[in-house]
Amino acid sequence: MDTISVKLARQAVSVGRQVKIQGWIRTRRDSKGGFSFLEVNDGSSLGNLQVIADGNLANYESEVKKLAAG
Repeated sequence: MDTISVKLARQAVSVGRQVKIQGWIRTRRDSKGGFSFLEVNDGSSLGNLQVIADGNLANYESEVKKLAAG
């Protein structure tokens, strides 16, 4: 799996690709539907990348729900 920047992930050529993103969590919002919205940035773009973390992930309760800014 390729590791790409937030800047590249925000471009149309990245739609539908399975990639790895590395960066800092800006915000995390949990949904009543059992998933979380994560805003990720790595400094390559002024805009953030919104990631949806599904509640069925193996590390959802142990890691994703404990993520904080930074």
